[in-house]
Amino acid sequence: MNIVKGVADLIRRTSSGPIGVSVSGSQANWSHSPGQKIRFGEVGDEAILNELWVRCEQAADKGERKRLFYVFLRQFIVAYKNWKPINSGWLSEDALPSVENLSTSDYTVGCSSGHPAEIILKLSEEVKQLTSLIVEWRSTADLLGASIGLNLTSEGFLVLDALEIVMRSMHNCKVFGYYSGIQKLTALMKGAVIQLKTIAGELSVDEGVSNIVVENTKLLQKMLKYVVSIIHIFIDIDSLFYVEDHSLSMKVPTCEERLMWRQKAVVLVMEAGGINWLVELLRVTRRLNIKEQNIEVELQFLALKILYSALSENPRGQNHFKSIGGLEVLLDGLGLPSKIVLAPKDPAGADKKRDESRFLNILQLHVLSLAVLREAVIAFAGNHIYCISSTSVFSWEFLI
Repeated sequence: MNIVKGVADLIRRTSSGPIGVSVSGSQANWSHSPGQKIRFGEVGDEAILNELWVRCEQAADKGERKRLFYVFLRQFIVAYKNWKPINSGWLSEDALPSVENLSTSDYTVGCSSGHPAEIILKLSEEVKQLTSLIVEWRSTADLLGASIGLNLTSEGFLVLDALEIVMRSMHNCKVFGYYSGIQKLTALMKGAVIQLKTIAGELSVDEGVSNIVVENTKLLQKMLKYVVSIIHIFIDIDSLFYVEDHSLSMKVPTCEERLMWRQKAVVLVMEAGGINWLVELLRVTRRLNIKEQNIEVELQFLALKILYSALSENPRGQNHFKSIGGLEVLLDGLGLPSKIVLAPKDPAGADKKRDESRFLNILQLHVLSLAVLREAVIAFAGNHIYCISSTSVFSWEFLI
């Protein structure tokens, strides 16, 4: 452990220098909403959704309005489960008129490239309500003895499931950013991570774990997997557009468009505190691994992928990551859990394939962790890699 800390201290003193792509705060300006206004179509599933939404909006009673909203949400998820946007909103914002200048006749009818802004606003508000429930539960319940309420989980997962669908469209992402959706998602991530951190602090390796603790840990991880997945799509949405589908006439963004969007999205996530809580999430998962609690591998993969995107050719992100102890978290996570290292080597055992699969997952996590570590300490310039430390500069030329 001392060796790991020593290496971490050495790497932490490295500097990204001026090399790389700098992302200015002005690139994260979300003060202008997307100009395109969308409303549901008048036939098929969209007509049904429009009717359900109108009923929800017109309900006088708050409880009835909430009930009708979740009826709408279930239908929304069924209708758009396999939805793929056309053109995906990769249009120049300058080419679109502002929302203020649009008349009712300027609406785009049909959700071919996005969804109505009021739906996205409502979903972002529901995320805020979900965060309040998480915080209230944490302050009033015994984490090791009380189960998370059914309303918190069932309704919360409906909201997050709908958001994952919404994030497939660039237009929707822009609207979500305009309504401070990333800030609200980050607040939810913070609340859930604090929950896991409290549970991890109370657990003992030598003591048995109750079913309620196991259940709460799984539910919090499931919620976090949704949140981290949505943030990952928000930053790397261009990865959804690489599958060619000529029948949809999908507009594929240029490299410059993709780069500009990623820079803008990364700045927004950083300024919302997302990088801080992703690092804390990894720190908590390491602690739970030490205490031999099962951790969602996909959750760790998603968190590392976001960090990779956020640190790649981003000196500001690299410096921030190092300042919050990100390097130590990555280095401390290297190694195998004791339950794998000490497991009996029985070739005929029933758990052999499961152990081999877990070992492969851990190996892949380590490879991704090292890739993030590389992005955090190495700056790129031309055909060279520069590793800058406090004492010397090393350069390796790429073979291209």
